[in-house]
This record gives sequence, structure tokens and C-alpha cells, in this order.
Amino acid sequence: MMRRWIIAGVAVAIVGVLAALPFSLRHVGFFRVRQVELVGVRYLAPDSVLAALALREDENVFDDLGAIARRVTRLGGVVSVDVERKLPGTLRVSIVEQVPVAFAPGAERLVALDGEGKTLPYDPAATGLDLPIINRADTVLARALSVVRLADSALFQDVDGARRNARGGVTMDFGSRHVLFAGIPQPEEVRAVGAVRRHLATTGRRYEELDARFDGWVVVRRMAT
Repeated sequence: MMRRWIIAGVAVAIVGVLAALPFSLRHVGFFRVRQVELVGVRYLAPDSVLAALALREDENVFDDLGAIARRVTRLGGVVSVDVERKLPGTLRVSIVEQVPVAFAPGAERLVALDGEGKTLPYDPAATGLDLPIINRADTVLARALSVVRLADSALFQDVDGARRNARGGVTMDFGSRHVLFAGIPQPEEVRAVGAVRRHLATTGRRYEELDARFDGWVVVRRMAT
């Protein structure tokens, strides 16, 4: 019995030492943060992420990583943040960004929008984004484009712009050609349009418009000759 108590006491002592270790190491200069690795940063400017980290000159890899992550989470366009320590002096910051789906005119330049039509702090000139253009921050258009992006990424990449049509639906422009939806499309409607579009391209048939406003059908309207 005494032996069991001794073993239990040693185990508790070890746990206590391990729990106190990170706090003790926060004051050791060898573990000062000397490098930051950014992972997943595609749309945000790296400088803005580094600024959001707000690291002190004497920041230590054993400081509270949760506090650092929370500071970056407050940055616009950030969905989630995970901060890991890599000994002796590196922090690895992994970021999941909000995906942009469109551009809309802003006060001074085009601004990126997410799938809900909310403005994102992404600089088009710095990131090289190539997105469809809509005439304003419109929730319906943004959601429609978001569905297209998720359902058929190849189709999304060819969309030049989107707009509301006269009957409250959504028209997407592909150069001189158009695709009509009754509103925010369902994924299966998008995939049907993509399949028809690829078939027409394969067979060399010319068309002007694909109309997906009919349940289960995609109507092909040929170009006037």
C-alpha cells in the first residue's frame, strides 16, 4: 500500500512540474520568438496578419498562444486561427480565410465580397484575385455565386459577372453568353448547367443562352443567324 502511495505521489509531482514548466520557460531568452510561419494566407496581406499578432519584442513561444490566436481572429476575413509553437523560437500560425466570390464597386476601388455579400479586406491588386463582378453588394447574387463555386468550380471560373434580371432571377454572364437561374440555384441545377455547357462545347454547337429556370430542365437558346 505504501508503495502505491509513493508512486501516486511521484506521478502528481511530475504532473505539477510539467504544468509549471511552460510558465517557467516564458522567462528564458532562448525561447524568444524569432520567426513566424504563416500557413493558409492567400487573400490577406501578410503584413496585416503580422500586425494583428501584436507580438512583443520579448514574446516567448511559451506565452499564451490562445491570446495570440484571438487577436488574429478579430482580423476581417479570418474564419479560424491555430497557433503552434516550434522550438526553439518559431510560431506557426495557420489561418482559414473567408473565401471571396465576387467584386463590387467600392468608394475607391473594387472590393471583394464573401458568400453573404459582406465586404472582405482583401486588396485585389496585391492578391491577383480574378472574380465575377456585380454592380453592388447584393446578398442574393453573392449567395448564387457561392453555390456555383462550390457545385462546379470550373463553371465559376468562367463567370464574368452576375446581375438580377427583370423577373427577380439571376443572370450570369460568360462573355457574350448567359445563364439564367430563377434565383439562388440549387447545386444540382448548377451541375446540370455545367454538364450541358460542356456537351455543347464538345459538339461545337453554338448557343447564346442557357435557361435553368425550369424545374429539371436546361433550355438551350441558339444564337441568331
